[in-house]
Amino acid sequence: MTARQPWKPVVLRLVKGRYEQASAAVAFGSPVRGEDKEHADIDLVVVGPIPRAPLRETIVFDGWPLEIHVHTPESLWDQCTLDATKRRASLPFIYVNGEMLFDNDGRGGTMRTRLRGLLEAGPAPVSDAELAGFRHRITDGISDLSDPRPLGEVMFASARLVRAISELVLATNEAWVGEGKAIHRNLVAVDDDFAQELASAWSKVGDDPSVLVAVADRVLEPHGGRLFENT
Repeated sequence: MTARQPWKPVVLRLVKGRYEQASAAVAFGSPVRGEDKEHADIDLVVVGPIPRAPLRETIVFDGWPLEIHVHTPESLWDQCTLDATKRRASLPFIYVNGEMLFDNDGRGGTMRTRLRGLLEAGPAPVSDAELAGFRHRITDGISDLSDPRPLGEVMFASARLVRAISELVLATNEAWVGEGKAIHRNLVAVDDDFAQELASAWSKVGDDPSVLVAVADRVLEPHGGRLFENT
């Protein structure tokens, strides 16, 4: 792979040329942390009175792939609080933990303080209706893996089940769920041993789905066990 230019000058040039009205920008990802990997991308949050905001763009600029979240201060807060009701906090996590590239009017720092408070407050406790929904999804996933099926069906059914198990564990521990690989990272933060056990059980599902089913049943046990009927 051809060596890429240092990420920061590239990103600053992008922001100044593409989002002239930006008052603050935050970059996040392994390259920003100095852990550049061959296929790593950068998450970029751009904030300001930008006419097209809110919008999300995925581009490659001077060799760097970027996931760009463009917001006004108001739309950024609205999006983060909406995501929080769904136990998602990817955007505020990026903004709070990324590198502030610039903050022209101080509102970028003010927003960081507000979003840090949102993250630290954590998601709301699980309601009875949510818990029933989690139990139903896991029970349905267990049923899918309890009969012989083609490998393709097993893989897709198990992916759905692993997601449901993870969400239940994180939600009942009042932890943010996340997306993609962040789900595993959040599980590790809550219970590293369980996170590794779940990953191991999933890796065996093509040969022996019963290992994952056993993990699912153990997760359900303190919450009343399997629940198929759910209205």
